[in-house]
Amino acid sequence: MKIIILGAGKVGSFVTEDLSNEGHDIIVIDQEKEVLGNLLASNDVMGLVGDGRDVEALVEAGVGDADLFIAISQSDDVNLIASIFAKNLGAKNIITRLREPRYVKHRKFIADVSHAMSIINPEYIAAKDLQRSLKYSHALNVESFFKDRAIMMELVIDEDSILDGKKISELASYSENYHTLIGIINSGGDIKIPHGDDVLKSGDKIYLFGEKDSIDNFYKNEQKDAYDIKDVLIIGAGNLSKYLVGLLLERGFKVTVVDIDRNKAEEMSEMHEGAIVISADGTSPEMLEEIRINDFDAVLALTGIDEENILIALLAQKFGLEKIIAKVNRTKLLKMTGILDIDTTFAPKMAASDVINRYARSKVNARGESISSLYRLEDEKVEVIEFKAIEHSRILDTPLKDLSIRDDSLVLAIDHGEVEIEIPNGFSKINIGDSVIVATTNHSFKVLDDILE
Repeated sequence: MKIIILGAGKVGSFVTEDLSNEGHDIIVIDQEKEVLGNLLASNDVMGLVGDGRDVEALVEAGVGDADLFIAISQSDDVNLIASIFAKNLGAKNIITRLREPRYVKHRKFIADVSHAMSIINPEYIAAKDLQRSLKYSHALNVESFFKDRAIMMELVIDEDSILDGKKISELASYSENYHTLIGIINSGGDIKIPHGDDVLKSGDKIYLFGEKDSIDNFYKNEQKDAYDIKDVLIIGAGNLSKYLVGLLLERGFKVTVVDIDRNKAEEMSEMHEGAIVISADGTSPEMLEEIRINDFDAVLALTGIDEENILIALLAQKFGLEKIIAKVNRTKLLKMTGILDIDTTFAPKMAASDVINRYARSKVNARGESISSLYRLEDEKVEVIEFKAIEHSRILDTPLKDLSIRDDSLVLAIDHGEVEIEIPNGFSKINIGDSVIVATTNHSFKVLDDILE
């Protein structure tokens, strides 16, 4: 598929690498020659120095016969104008990145005007994920599926857990009781899709999938020392924080925001009157002591600088905070600092790339089977994908136990369009039109049948 990407910044570079690895024909446009050069040096793609608002540059890039045009430059205005030009020049499909709240609240109108198939806002997507994570104090991560009807929770097995020392095969009745399924195991860095003989032990990280109420029940029983998060400290008042503060205030959280930039602090205060906003240096131990960081239930480091967020997270750990979340776009820094052992880290650029990759994969499939959700986990070693089952699939109307499903893949859930979501067993069947969640360590799946050997 021919893809033209406007923008070679952090998100653009990540998306370019992601889609290049999928085997697409890619051309990247950026005004900054040096920025574009850095991207081209590490990716087997073509580049063009130019402005997305310049029709001649778009024509030179061949936008007229592009299967997909992705506008993800740092400027919302440039992305909007370029998307409109690209569509009128002949680009078949458009994805536009918009971050400013004034644009996002009118996304339907903008989609109609720009003919964008998808308008993505990495910061808002990340804010929703963070809001879910704060609901569960001991969860490392929480993702939603099937329009928030099902969730996947990342947990560490405690020493006194009933799961400690149990084989997966011994947990059948336990899983049925809670209507949940363990889909991924990380045991000391050994990441695997679980099978019956795998033994769980304390300290293992697991990903649990199920309906929301079922996960809630499991969480309350498994995490007996869990606590409710009420008071949240956010350091950094950027766009991500603006969205997150609004979501948290709506749900009754008490929120304090700290930013060294007085203008950003004042803007946050005007936007969210229910939040306490302080203009100060969030990386200062003295300042953190002064605002009594120990009194907060959670600390989120959301500045625009990775190193600052890592420092804040390490300081919060030193102060004894249990729930610490840091925004880190340069994931290589995580391994250097050991911050992965603190709690949760995330990169908004990955959220954007997941949305784009999901769409690109669905367009490649000529048979019409689409990927509607895509998540990369465990340093991108595992993918969790939502497929739609279509006619003529080899997987239809056959008990899962009778299918030759790959060892690196597992069916986590089936939505038959009914009230309840089925957490599958060996006798479960997939029907035409079902939505199916699959976990896999394979990175090439484009259709549901790919889970078969």
